[in-house]
Amino acid sequence: MAFTPYHNINGATAQVNELIAINDISKDKISSVQITNTDDAVVTIDLYIFKESTDTTASETYYFLNTVKIPVGVSLVLDNPKVLAFDSTTFSLYIKVGASDTVDVMIKK
Repeated sequence: MAFTPYHNINGATAQVNELIAINDISKDKISSVQITNTDDAVVTIDLYIFKESTDTTASETYYFLNTVKIPVGVSLVLDNPKVLAFDSTTFSLYIKVGASDTVDVMIKK
């Protein structure tokens, strides 16, 4: 999957969405992530990296944001590249939203 900087996320379609797949970006190359509530109610999101299990290792999940509520009409911006850095050769970036939540996500490299 090629890197896509813009995402319209609809929880009714898929609650867990892969934003960046393994090897889609160079290591440590995200400068910011903006998540905008486009719903007419408060949305709850998780933003995390995930590594699949192998024959010798268990899967791993590390949260940037966990059950964060974003009010109507508000954007949440994460803009510290050091905080957003992860090994994109082994981890993917995911967002999870509620079943009826809608958000826009913009990722800047």
